[in-house]
Amino acid sequence: MRRAIMLLACLPFLLGLPIVADAEKSGERQWQDESVYYIVVDRFMNGDMNNNNGADLEDPKVYHGGDLPGIVDQLDYIKELGFTTIQLSPIMQNEGDSYHGFHISDFRNVEEHFGTMEEARKVVEEAHARDIKVIFDLPVGFVSENHPWAENEAKSEWLTGEEVSSEHPWFDQLLQVDVNQKDVGTYFKETMDYWKEKTGVDGFRTITNDSDLSETSLQDDSLIVYNSSIREGHTFREVTREAFSQAGNTLNNLLTEEDLTQPHLLDFYDVSRFTHEAVEEGQNPITRWQLALTHVFTAPGIPVVYYGTETPLDDGGDPQNLPMMNFKAGDEKLKQRIEKLTSMREQFPVLTRGDYREVYNEDGLAVFKRTYEGNEMVIAINNAKETRTMTLEGLEDDHQLRGLLHDGLVRQQSDGTYRLGMERETADVFIVEPNSGYNWLFIGFVGGVLSLFVLAVIVISLKNRKADTT
Repeated sequence: MRRAIMLLACLPFLLGLPIVADAEKSGERQWQDESVYYIVVDRFMNGDMNNNNGADLEDPKVYHGGDLPGIVDQLDYIKELGFTTIQLSPIMQNEGDSYHGFHISDFRNVEEHFGTMEEARKVVEEAHARDIKVIFDLPVGFVSENHPWAENEAKSEWLTGEEVSSEHPWFDQLLQVDVNQKDVGTYFKETMDYWKEKTGVDGFRTITNDSDLSETSLQDDSLIVYNSSIREGHTFREVTREAFSQAGNTLNNLLTEEDLTQPHLLDFYDVSRFTHEAVEEGQNPITRWQLALTHVFTAPGIPVVYYGTETPLDDGGDPQNLPMMNFKAGDEKLKQRIEKLTSMREQFPVLTRGDYREVYNEDGLAVFKRTYEGNEMVIAINNAKETRTMTLEGLEDDHQLRGLLHDGLVRQQSDGTYRLGMERETADVFIVEPNSGYNWLFIGFVGGVLSLFVLAVIVISLKNRKADTT
């Protein structure tokens, strides 16, 4: 019996039948090919109880115990979700109870609550062993009120003399750094080189107040470097959150920008969790997340997923309430959607490098097309409360659309069009490929194998029965 089962399992491989479709050839990997998981270090995982000085899980304004060893402990978890890069909130030495990491007091030392330089290096090494890149947040536009530069006459000129004015309590009244000074630029370039040498980190998100870094030349061909400002607008996030906050909302305002290297995220430390807003609207947060993430992962740009999205975490509507990650919680449907989306970006460069064009957007149903080097994919998102249909034109004859999320199959109609139907509150990503028709050879093969299997079972049963009677 065991031999019969093994034969049934192995025959497709022995005959060389295709089990999965070949992925597109991606060539040299680029920054835009990544899928990023953002970790607030203190709120992720407590891996070392010896660095918990002052930690209090009951106080949302102080350290909770998350650290660098905890990240190492959960790298396999992140790998299973399919992310190719992790991004860490600032791990540099901080002042007071600044668990978030933005009150820097020493740019070239690790905050003791998070661990040591050796542990930071281990995070990178263990991540690399799993083919995961690591990016550090590096605040360059501001420092803590008691930073040594404020007392150093030579370095005090590196500060503007003004304080940051922000509605966010993490940043309000921090000392502003003059990022456009040549010496400041040199210092931070050397600081990035320092962290690269000490840990092997792959890149940095430099963070400013309201200035660009065009004159400081922090770009480095050997590192991933991108800048963001605590004052910048987040139009993509705002539009996407609004569109998918409720079933029935129009998708007419979804952005179609062309920047393939722009990071996009829906949750962050300056806005309440999308999960909470969905609950407040009386919506199913899992369904809302599935649709919104499908858009984020298939639109131009780099998807960045905030820690806990996959569980999904609820902050009660307070952006400054960063709950501790609960690895025992979670929704399998949402995790599976993330796994499928990260996998698709890995397999199909058309989603990371392709042109983006809207082909239909009415009554809550939006359909987009991505094209790259002769390959096409169609993304359909139905945010309506009812089933929606549309007719796709302009595709090649005798092709089919094969769904990757729901295994749907759309074939060409007699009039040469492709009729796409989407159930309420669903999304799918379709590969456009030549019509495979019915694979009678494979169907016949499977039927034959099953027949042989049944016959083998009968023969073995008869032999066993005969043996019992003798």
